[in-house]
Amino acid sequence: MNIRVTHSVLIRDHLLLKDGQKIFESPPVPFSQFADLIYNELRIGYPKFHKMDNLSKLGFIGADILLKNNSLDIKKNPYETGIILSNRNSSLDTDVKYYNMVRTGIASPAVFVYSLPNIVIGEICIRHGIKGENTFFISDRYNISSQVDYINNLFEKGVFNICIGGWVELIGESYEAFLYLAVNNANDNMTQPHTTETIKKLYHNE
Repeated sequence: MNIRVTHSVLIRDHLLLKDGQKIFESPPVPFSQFADLIYNELRIGYPKFHKMDNLSKLGFIGADILLKNNSLDIKKNPYETGIILSNRNSSLDTDVKYYNMVRTGIASPAVFVYSLPNIVIGEICIRHGIKGENTFFISDRYNISSQVDYINNLFEKGVFNICIGGWVELIGESYEAFLYLAVNNANDNMTQPHTTETIKKLYHNE
């Protein structure tokens, strides 16, 4: 089995990179404004985006850029694509907002629906027609080696042939998203092996 990393996306510090190349950069602004600037600049064109919480927006943008202009026809074989993500603070950013709303006597279902971290995965799946295995892990740090081993194990068991892996973390105005696309038997000569060393280099933008 030859599992290769074909693309990666990194979002942090008002900067968006794809495969190490700068795609978008903004002045220091609140995340919600930064997300809207990316949405408009890159013409994402998905009205439901504006109803999402900030964590979902972050993951959604990352996945949208990751999958843009790739040669994979995911919607043709939706059960062959999986998503494995993780972060540190779960959906705490939205949880706190919802809790504060409840304290004032307003319990908004539109906010409550985002009080689980795997909603990020749900939004990505809906957008791209993905129906394969998906899991969202919570850990104190981005445990790259564990994630790589877990994804490789699922590849070897035939659970999927394509996987979006990575880290999507947001709390207040602190945010970071790193997503990558792993493919079984990718033909592109520019790909890299799906190993802990590869993911570490991409995550640290080395």
